Amino acid sequence: MTVSLREQVPLPGRSRVTGDGGAVTAMTSGAARAGGEILAAGGNAADAAVAAMLAAGVVEPAMNGLGGTAYAVVFEPESGRITALDGSARCPVRAHEEMFEPLEGVGGGLYGFPPTKGDHAETGALSVLAPTAPATLVELHRRFGQLPFAAVVEPALRLAEEGFVPDWVFCVHVAAGYRRLRLSPAAFALYTRGDSLPFVPTGEEDRLRNPALAASLRVLAEEGPEPFYRGPIARRLLDAVNEAGGILSESDLAAATVREVPPLDFGFRDLAVATLPDNSGGPTLAAALSHLDAFAPAGPPGGDVAEEIRHLHLVAESLRLAFRDRFAHLGDPESVPVPLPGLLDPDYLRERRRGVTPDGPRLDTPLEPPPPGLKDAVAPTRSGAPTSDCTTQVNAMDADGMAISLTGTLGGRFGSAFAVPGLGYPLNNGMMWFDPRPGRRISPAPGRRALHAAAPAILLRDGVPWVVVGSPGGRRLISAVVMGVARLVDRETSIQEAVGGPGFHADVGPLTLDERTPDCGSVARGLEGRGHQVLVRRETALTGHFGRASGIRATATPGGIRFEPGVDPVRAGTGVAVQAD
Repeated sequence: MTVSLREQVPLPGRSRVTGDGGAVTAMTSGAARAGGEILAAGGNAADAAVAAMLAAGVVEPAMNGLGGTAYAVVFEPESGRITALDGSARCPVRAHEEMFEPLEGVGGGLYGFPPTKGDHAETGALSVLAPTAPATLVELHRRFGQLPFAAVVEPALRLAEEGFVPDWVFCVHVAAGYRRLRLSPAAFALYTRGDSLPFVPTGEEDRLRNPALAASLRVLAEEGPEPFYRGPIARRLLDAVNEAGGILSESDLAAATVREVPPLDFGFRDLAVATLPDNSGGPTLAAALSHLDAFAPAGPPGGDVAEEIRHLHLVAESLRLAFRDRFAHLGDPESVPVPLPGLLDPDYLRERRRGVTPDGPRLDTPLEPPPPGLKDAVAPTRSGAPTSDCTTQVNAMDADGMAISLTGTLGGRFGSAFAVPGLGYPLNNGMMWFDPRPGRRISPAPGRRALHAAAPAILLRDGVPWVVVGSPGGRRLISAVVMGVARLVDRETSIQEAVGGPGFHADVGPLTLDERTPDCGSVARGLEGRGHQVLVRRETALTGHFGRASGIRATATPGGIRFEPGVDPVRAGTGVAVQAD
């Protein structure tokens, strides 16, 4: 039997693709094809997801890589078991809550925190946390893959060694990151030419090569993650970071392990949903969908404007309630009290949404009463300013029924914009996940895990994976996943229409509406009439007004299961379906 790869890019004139052998989605063609190549070679969804994520670290290094973190939710068909792998980063043991000087009144960033003096929490060696991506990806393959690990690494290794032609998204990110990258000669050299200008290809023969990254990938393939945490690579990383003003230690690298955690399970309509628990975007996703589940589903899109306003109003109110609880109560449960069962308790959720109606005005929700298990509530963080997301998402499903949603991130664009000479990749700026103001639930503290927004999810119908979905976008990714699920389930759209439709975001600040929304002006005025403050925005490759969800849907047909990918239409998101010929 031979197989073929069917590639989907959501541009005008490109049709939807399906296949019977599985599918992979990624934010670039190079990463998606790497995963599809592994599926076609006999690998399973775990092999494909790891291959795609490693390749993404080569072709979209502003978003993720070996210097970042990763998180996964996995469905095993043999046992029907769902596993969550948490690669949360931790503060260094030398971290303390007064290590940065917050610049109050300047405006919030991606997570709504004030920036810091000297940009130290966002750029440079002091912003670096011990990476977890190498440990997480190797563990994901060890637990669930079936091909030799070297074969899974090979597509990424080939891209780094032989080079690739950067797409326009890559080029604009290098240009946007130029100023920060210049602060680290090792990082600057990776993505610029000898004349110090950003690398912009002039033709198919003009390829960007990264032999240092190829060497690091070869070490990973041959020796696993150990050298990155206790071996020579670890030593080089510690020396470079600390010589540049960082505070990482050997114990910080030793603690940078992936944890298996119980997935957060909840229901939405007739589906079971599994995502990450604790200090992730999962609890906020669960709360928002649980609130929305209390109201009748919206009809198919294309109806009257009033129905669209009603639908978006309910989605916005559900998200607003969930985000208020997120900002008030979530954090590292090893460090602060996190009443997660109470936050998702049906009685508590019912009380929280009391007063929300399909045709009513926006509810100005008080913080009280606090959820069961916690007496005090705190004020929520204000909405962050738009910025480009710097996370990537990979989804994979195979013909045997395995399903994986995998999120990887560096934190900000090119992470810290700091690279260790000779390793070939930038390190994360995970300190941006912590509130630089002392005395907060998520202020820096020794060993404290970051409160991140990743919410990779698997949707099951009758115990079988139906959809895998996830998104980049800081906390805006939660809105993107909620909206994608609502469109897919309630509005009965295709997976491409669900995740690739107009953007939408709501938290404790203004509601942000994509100008691609049909009858956008009328919808915006209708929402304003209900008390929402509405910002209409145009999304581009460099803005971050919305998350950029992607996913795969498995549909039973008379001829068997068909896998259909759906991807981001604004950037070069790509889906690959495998078809037996």
